[in-house]
Amino acid sequence: MGAAAQFERGLTWRALLVLLLGAALVVPASIYLSMLAGGTLAGAAAFIIAVLASQLALTFGESLSKQELLVIYEASSVIASANAAGIGFYWIIFRMFYAKNPITWSYAIDGVPIPLRIPSWLAPPLDSPAYYSRTLFHPDLLAPELVYLAFTALYVIAELAMLMLLSYTFLEVERLPFPFSRVDAMLVETLAERRPDRVKYFMAALTAGAVYGAFVVALPYAGGITFIPLPWLDLTPLTEPYLPGAMLGIATDLTPWAGGFVVPLEAALSMLIGSLATWGFGNWFALRYASGAFPEWASEYRPGMGIALIWQRSMFRVWFAPQIGVAMGLAAVMVVRFRKSVARAFAAFAKAMREPRASRVYPPLTVLLAMYFGGTACSALLHWALTGFPLWISLLYSVALSFLVGVASTAAIGETGFSLSLPYLWHTIVYFSSYRDYPGWVIMPVLAGTQSPSLTNMMSAAYLTRTRPMDLVKAIVVAFVATQALGILALDLFWRIAPIPSSAYPYTLFDWARIAIGDSLLVTRSIRIDPQLLLSSAGVGALAVAAFEAARVRAGLPLSGPGLVVGVLTLTPYAVSVFLASLISNVALSRALGKDRWSEMKAVVAAGLMAGYGIIVGFTIAALFIAKSSWLWPW
Repeated sequence: MGAAAQFERGLTWRALLVLLLGAALVVPASIYLSMLAGGTLAGAAAFIIAVLASQLALTFGESLSKQELLVIYEASSVIASANAAGIGFYWIIFRMFYAKNPITWSYAIDGVPIPLRIPSWLAPPLDSPAYYSRTLFHPDLLAPELVYLAFTALYVIAELAMLMLLSYTFLEVERLPFPFSRVDAMLVETLAERRPDRVKYFMAALTAGAVYGAFVVALPYAGGITFIPLPWLDLTPLTEPYLPGAMLGIATDLTPWAGGFVVPLEAALSMLIGSLATWGFGNWFALRYASGAFPEWASEYRPGMGIALIWQRSMFRVWFAPQIGVAMGLAAVMVVRFRKSVARAFAAFAKAMREPRASRVYPPLTVLLAMYFGGTACSALLHWALTGFPLWISLLYSVALSFLVGVASTAAIGETGFSLSLPYLWHTIVYFSSYRDYPGWVIMPVLAGTQSPSLTNMMSAAYLTRTRPMDLVKAIVVAFVATQALGILALDLFWRIAPIPSSAYPYTLFDWARIAIGDSLLVTRSIRIDPQLLLSSAGVGALAVAAFEAARVRAGLPLSGPGLVVGVLTLTPYAVSVFLASLISNVALSRALGKDRWSEMKAVVAAGLMAGYGIIVGFTIAALFIAKSSWLWPW
């Protein structure tokens, strides 16, 4: 680990100033958009900030290094991806809505309506004036705010430790490809170096992405003219006569197509297999031949259902437990597969403690372990103190599962570009416990390893551009703190302007209703989770991943175990699009332009496509803001 000299500084005062100014401009808009339409500015804003910073520097006779641009771009991605749900105080407002909602009063635990079981550290008492003042700075909200701040701080500490441990393990010891990191690296190198050959490909792709975005995004909003439906072209009516319940479609959003250009073919093929086996063949099989095991799915399915309805119904009625089980199976196999790499990484960290501080890339192992165990264990203790939930379960979840999830998800994103998502993992654990109260369901101990895989992808881009890894870590911390602080202020402002939820923030109207119903069903154990199905899914998942890995290593087949599990968790339209794009990239374009040439330029093309598409999305969102600003009352 004594290789700090190979990296160059990226976090300068210029980069820091750009980040703070960018956060001030982007965070309120991104939070508003998340409540308006459920999206964020994400890549569009990050690219625009990087381009503006680069051009402003040139205007003043300066130039930003690729290391500075990398820090600006990646940290801006953290800022721009902020949504209202990522601000802890947002959930205080939701709990207040939940406590007053008439529907939730019809759900009870041991005869007591759920709203009467909400403690004052989750939401203010039911007779508090805070329900009508609509401000986050009410004294009755202080206790919930302190609780959320405490869990947030512990999460950040544990996640940063996981980030640095995983980065060294999978970037220096195991050296996974992280295909999407090459897109980020090529984007900033193109902006910084302006090589004519790269600029030519980048601008051509940017133009193509912008034209596509105009047809798919801008024109439907501006003129009500829809050429291509978003987010997918639903092909389910074609398969319904032969495979009722199966899901089939093609994503029309450009992001999976652009990303598919850099995804290895074996990963894309495995994603397609996993997705079709789950949402296609699996849905049909559960409906036709396993209706006894999944009676709710059989009773709720209706001919004519599209992708959205099939997804909603089959997710809760068929795949709720199997998806968690399959992901846990992947985690077990990945820990076994990378056990030597993890051991070598820990040994290297221990050895680096004897090196001079100036030559270290990361902090000492003792510091990272103290951060990890401190963040996870303290969160479990805090959770136990607040909720009375069994401490040993919280410790296993926070300390042990964090490591498993982090390794599995980083392996997945390192090989396929796509991370794992485990919705309702904590709720499933609580479901099988003897816990009989409300707060332990909806607030959970820290699960580190959820964001660190995608942040490790950013660290891979730092390695590719020779940017100091710790500079990027510091920039991420700055971005997170700025996002949380500005997000709280913006959320308070939006709440003062109009109630949340309301027609002023239409996404919250149906999203909060969905979450409230889901919480109520889970807390009262009205959703059936079969433990045998969960365990058998974990076993099948582990065997399938092991078989795919063995076929890849021993038989040379283009398969990927992590890719298979990512496919199980990915809707068919997106898996199909990623596979088709990867096939075009790795077969057609590789032959047409030459393997070496296309290998160098495919990340540039992917970056250009996403940049052009993102610019159009950004301008469309700005136009929506202007249109919305002309009216507000009534809500």
